[in-house]
Amino acid sequence: MSTNQDHASATPPADELGPSRSGVRIAVTSGIVAAIVIFIAQFIIGKQEIDVGIAKLPILPMLFAVMIGMGLSVNWTKQKVKAWGQIFTEKEENFCSKMVGICLLVLGTQYAGMIIPNLDIIVTAGIPLVMQELGNLLPIFIAIPLAVKFGFGRKAIGACSSISREPSIAVIQGRFGTGSPEYVGVLAIYLCGSVVGTLWFSILGSLGPLTGLNPLALAAGAGVGSGSMLSAASGALINGLEPQLAQQVLSIAAASNLLSSVLGALSLTYLGIPLAEFMYKFCNKKAG
Repeated sequence: MSTNQDHASATPPADELGPSRSGVRIAVTSGIVAAIVIFIAQFIIGKQEIDVGIAKLPILPMLFAVMIGMGLSVNWTKQKVKAWGQIFTEKEENFCSKMVGICLLVLGTQYAGMIIPNLDIIVTAGIPLVMQELGNLLPIFIAIPLAVKFGFGRKAIGACSSISREPSIAVIQGRFGTGSPEYVGVLAIYLCGSVVGTLWFSILGSLGPLTGLNPLALAAGAGVGSGSMLSAASGALINGLEPQLAQQVLSIAAASNLLSSVLGALSLTYLGIPLAEFMYKFCNKKAG
């Protein structure tokens, strides 16, 4: 959750950790911390609801778990509670980051299993799912002018041409190269999204039902981000739904996520980047 520089100042050098800090100890420490955080979020805090007048906004335990995890990993916490900084070091953080990826693979397999029983619904909704990739290009018309106004330079092209998830980084890296301004831009948004994206998608998933839109339509929007964003948004969407409809929502969200990964790279390559470059040149010409 923090930068490498933050980690370096918050944790002792590797040689000060001692030879006893083995891989087993790192795994056990990380597992115990993760279990405690999940226990607090799931069983102590649990699901909470905020009454907004016209409806009750559900706040799911996953949101609390993410917030607790962010609080535990920031540099400020480790500096104030030195014992904690020595227990949960950069090694444990790196281990947890890798475990998140592995857990998301398991979750993705579970989502894939949900797609098959609802394949007819997904095929019926196929055209809208494809067309939503074109809708993802519209923010370019808003984000690029703002980025140019604030002096982002060519970083704006990488930062504003997509939602900046893993496929976007690969496309920008292949097109402009590692270390280019465009690569720095997409990487910056990727890191911001990794920190606040899950929180944001969880909030959007909770607010979505208040719009009155069909849950299946909202499920399509829940799939445009990463696996953790998908889980946060779709988990909030299925809150209070009938089991059959909840399964359909999860299936549409999973199919949307899969299509976004595949079609998103293509739309970014052939539409997003050319459009972002055009808008960048146009805005700079207007500015003068």
